[in-house]
Amino acid sequence: MTGERRTGNRVLASTLIGAHGFEHLISNSIPLLTTVMAVELGLGALQVGAIVAVRSAAAGITSVTGGFLSDLLHHRIAWVLSVSAFLTAVGLLLIAISPSYGVILLALALASSGAALWHPPALGLLAQRFPNRRGLFLSMHRSTGSVGDVVGPMIAGILLLGALQWEAADGLAVGWDVGLEPVSWRWILAFGAPIMFVATFVIYGLLRHAGGAPPVNVDLGQRLTTMWRGTYVAFRGTGLWAIFAVAAVRGMADGSMLFLVPLYLTHGLGINTFQASTHLALMVGPAMVTAPLLGALSDRVGRKSLIVFLMAFATVLTLAIPMGGQQYSVWITVCVALYGLQHFTVINLTSAAAADVAARYRLESSFLGLMWGNNVLFGAVAALFIFGPIEWLDWQYGFFIAGGIYAVGFLASLAIPGNARDPEPATA
Repeated sequence: MTGERRTGNRVLASTLIGAHGFEHLISNSIPLLTTVMAVELGLGALQVGAIVAVRSAAAGITSVTGGFLSDLLHHRIAWVLSVSAFLTAVGLLLIAISPSYGVILLALALASSGAALWHPPALGLLAQRFPNRRGLFLSMHRSTGSVGDVVGPMIAGILLLGALQWEAADGLAVGWDVGLEPVSWRWILAFGAPIMFVATFVIYGLLRHAGGAPPVNVDLGQRLTTMWRGTYVAFRGTGLWAIFAVAAVRGMADGSMLFLVPLYLTHGLGINTFQASTHLALMVGPAMVTAPLLGALSDRVGRKSLIVFLMAFATVLTLAIPMGGQQYSVWITVCVALYGLQHFTVINLTSAAAADVAARYRLESSFLGLMWGNNVLFGAVAALFIFGPIEWLDWQYGFFIAGGIYAVGFLASLAIPGNARDPEPATA
């Protein structure tokens, strides 16, 4: 057994996939907590958009640099993953104690950088170890993140309200008091910090041998040159430009939608935080089932046809959400739940498509870092385009802008090549 295989496949996969869920449990409660934070700090829609933009920009820059760092220091991959958890913990703690909006933005950038640093090495390792089931394992990684995306906001919604309560369109409220006093958003984030501090040491202990033996007599400059040359060559005639374009456009709307839906429901329609958290859960929960199925299907039938269909599906559903009227109706819940069937599934498929090409050059982490960085960096720009007009118009207009962005992504997806994957080098 070579050094690269010293950490067994089962331990590696279960650790990477499981830890991803814990990270999302905390960090993806932030879209819901922002609804309360905006009220407490008196934030307008544009300031909320800045929160989304800073979060996305920090994550994008970290993903790009983290991908190249992971490939360059593959023998220290456990350190990279542990630093990811540590930065997330520090960022959450700083947000909880931040005295002002400006400090919150800086702390949020740190927490987002920590979370983003996870994806390039984690997805790169999974892509290398399981080349014939790449779509399945990348989708499983995303699905456990979705578990955290569902459970975290639900818990946060209950704690913020101190009750489970659903308000129907006719004004009837059903639910029950759970016997808790409402908890501040600051305490909720502060509670997540020690969880991620503990995760830092657990991750390192389980994956300290995942990256293999350190390279001997390696010229760092030459290695960087080789990596950049491989990246340049990979973009020539492989369809990567189209794949990255779809990921970029998709990312422009995906991140903002996680903030837009709960803000639209609470600030635009006046429903409570628990009900908003339920809809946030519906946005990501169904993909826990559909994402692995679509990933496995893409391994068999190809990525393009699924990506094209999902981009069209997202466009229609996003435009349909605000058609329920100026008050809450079950129409909104149905549309959000259907949207949740495909949320984040496209980034799984575009990541797998990029990894299909990257495997020929052993640059999986670099390409996946570029993919995720590309996705969220464009999301930072889109956040201002989506939330800026809301400052002067109304919340439902954000869905029309997001729907238009998805439509552009649908057109870009038609340019993705549909050829089969080329043979890949064998893993150690």
